[in-house]
Amino acid sequence: MPPFVRIPHQAPRPGAFLHSGLRHRRLPAASLFVVALFLSPLAAAERLTVRQVLDGDSVVLAGQRQVRLIGINAPEFGKDGQPDEPLAAAARDRLRGLAEGKAVRLVLEDEQRDRYGRWLAHLVLPDDTSVEEVLLREGLAAAVAIPPNIAQLARHQAAEEQARKARRGLWGHPYYAPAAVDSLTDAHTGFRFVRSAKFVYLDMGPHFALRIGHADWARYFHGRAEEWRGAQIVARGWISAQNGRLHMGIGHPAMLVRLT
Repeated sequence: MPPFVRIPHQAPRPGAFLHSGLRHRRLPAASLFVVALFLSPLAAAERLTVRQVLDGDSVVLAGQRQVRLIGINAPEFGKDGQPDEPLAAAARDRLRGLAEGKAVRLVLEDEQRDRYGRWLAHLVLPDDTSVEEVLLREGLAAAVAIPPNIAQLARHQAAEEQARKARRGLWGHPYYAPAAVDSLTDAHTGFRFVRSAKFVYLDMGPHFALRIGHADWARYFHGRAEEWRGAQIVARGWISAQNGRLHMGIGHPAMLVRLT
């Protein structure tokens, strides 16, 4: 069990257990003790020490639990001989200065783990400063919207907008300028900013398409896809190659900026 808990929307009845799968039944005394140990409200559980910063958007807590910050994406360090993305070290070092060796508060949302088993959380400093917002305001990370964890989306967008207007960090570096769809190759994988002169449904070019799930479209997008025909947009997200084409998965309209 993690050393932090997600606070329920409604306070439980006195004596009730904070566990969705636990039904009222008589348990042995030893079992009751274990349940109370894990699930009772712990004042210290909200404040955990950051043991190590791995990069600009992930940390390791004391106890070896790895946490991926919700709502931002920082430049990546190179793997398998590939070079680091620009500002990867700057983002990591800034996060180190903010959080490494310090007690932070974790704020969870609906989805608490990613596909790699990392905990998903917002990091809040003892003075209530949002770590993600600092990185966004300084242009050391980009805001991303991955449902269902979008509770802080508006705040993240506002913080990023400050950096974009001032052309700080990512927003002043040519590496992060949106790439034209026609220039994309199989080498353009990972998180990218992409621009297109035309958008017809999901097709942004002969070799590139946006992929939006039906459930996400119905919930977060409004109007018909045909209304985007001919629009000029900037999309942000992770590009993957599949069946000879490049795809970018989009789960929320905040990942798209319509220019015209």
